[in-house]
Amino acid sequence: DDMRENTPILSIIVPVYKVENYLQQCIDSILAQTFRDFELILVDDGSPDNCPAICDAAAEKDERVVVLHRKNAGLSAARNAGLSAARGNYIGFVDSDDYIAPEMYEKLYDAMVCNDAQIAVCSYAYVDLRGGVLKNRRSPITEYEVLNRIQMLDRLGGNQSWYYITVWNRLYRRELFENIRFPFGRLHEDEYVAHYLYWACERIVTIPEDLYYYVQRSGSIMSQRTLKQCLDKVWGIFDRMDFAQDHGLNRMAFRSCNGLLGQLVQIRLGEVTVREDERDIYKRERARIRGRLWGLMWMPRYEEYKARILLYLASPHLCAFLMRWKRERRERQMEKEEG
Repeated sequence: DDMRENTPILSIIVPVYKVENYLQQCIDSILAQTFRDFELILVDDGSPDNCPAICDAAAEKDERVVVLHRKNAGLSAARNAGLSAARGNYIGFVDSDDYIAPEMYEKLYDAMVCNDAQIAVCSYAYVDLRGGVLKNRRSPITEYEVLNRIQMLDRLGGNQSWYYITVWNRLYRRELFENIRFPFGRLHEDEYVAHYLYWACERIVTIPEDLYYYVQRSGSIMSQRTLKQCLDKVWGIFDRMDFAQDHGLNRMAFRSCNGLLGQLVQIRLGEVTVREDERDIYKRERARIRGRLWGLMWMPRYEEYKARILLYLASPHLCAFLMRWKRERRERQMEKEEG
């Protein structure tokens, strides 16, 4: 039982819930890592299918695997439980329906050690269920860079900012999580923690290779757009804007509006399902959101962003139409370049 005695360098946390068709591939890809000194913490979040048995079988076969069986409490709670159990000095997360390249953690770890960085972030590929790479996504992580926290926070407001927000395409120094946990019961929980984690860093490294495979399947949490999801994301972005204003990062506060208006516009365009019993919630939240957006108008400068917000406040429909037009134009442009 030597492995238990010696503290592993890495702790890789995988929350598990209703993914019996994908879990084995996920586990196998982690156990096949070229970097071997890790523990794999499988957090079974009360999964009602065959997942608990798959987890236990993995622990029987490989002593690096630790299984936590818990009552169902959601993704954030499962990740937090993994963090509390983790013994490594570096922390990684993998979602249980995704998988990773064999050299992912070796490359992230080396980049962190070489640059004395607190986080290393790699690019990722969107793949279908057969492992085919979906071409319509372009990563903004295009070069090997060492960034400070202000540079990194600025990227949270840029194009395709979600590559910098997701928790799983990266490796963290453990001490970043001393005072940070995932918010209970929220979807898009990454939106609520990314800025706090970056703020605690001196240096962040980016690696332009797709070392994580983000599987697109129709039943996953993220593929069905619900009002709760959308609003959780909106309030996550507002949390980031408050954070930015508190730290005098006004540019970041305004840049976050891009993602925010994007969410609101998706509801307007009917791309998000609003159930009959949610109409009142939506109305109430919309009034709250409009109030918050008016509040931004009193901040100095950033006229271009203010114009966009005013357009939304004056005519959400026109704003939605223009944003959709811009999105379609960008997609056509990308197809042209690919072709």
